[in-house]
Amino acid sequence: MSLDLSLPDLHIPSVSMQSRLPRISLIAVAFYPNAYKHSGPMKFVLSDSTHVLRPQVLSQIQSRPKQGLWLRISANGFPGKATVRKWAKRRVQVAFKEELKIKGFGPEGMRLAGGNEGLRGTMDVYVRKGAVTAEWRSVRAEVGKVLEDVVNTPGTTTKKAKWG
Repeated sequence: MSLDLSLPDLHIPSVSMQSRLPRISLIAVAFYPNAYKHSGPMKFVLSDSTHVLRPQVLSQIQSRPKQGLWLRISANGFPGKATVRKWAKRRVQVAFKEELKIKGFGPEGMRLAGGNEGLRGTMDVYVRKGAVTAEWRSVRAEVGKVLEDVVNTPGTTTKKAKWG
């Protein structure tokens, strides 16, 4: 079995976070509309045919449904204790879940209101150090702006296929 490990065209939401906010941006986002990409550690494991975790990773890749929004949040970009990075990551993750709910989507990016449509693609979110000390409403506001850009990007909200 051959896996496609190439990267698609990268789509970054049209409005820069730094141009919207007067202070340092709290998160950086890379969005791949209509493409489902796997994380860096998975690619590392798959690139080595003798890696001990390769069968497990292949099984995870094959069993994961390619639908909805694959949200990946990383806080490894700034130095500090692991506890602080995990807390910042969780904080941004909760903000994404709350903002998705406000916009009418479930945690996986599917519409809550009985529709057959949802968000499609992979979103990589990189938490910056400012997210640790920022006020909660600032984190929520920035996440809300990112999601607004994603929802308004053509082709990211699609109808789910109906199986007869």
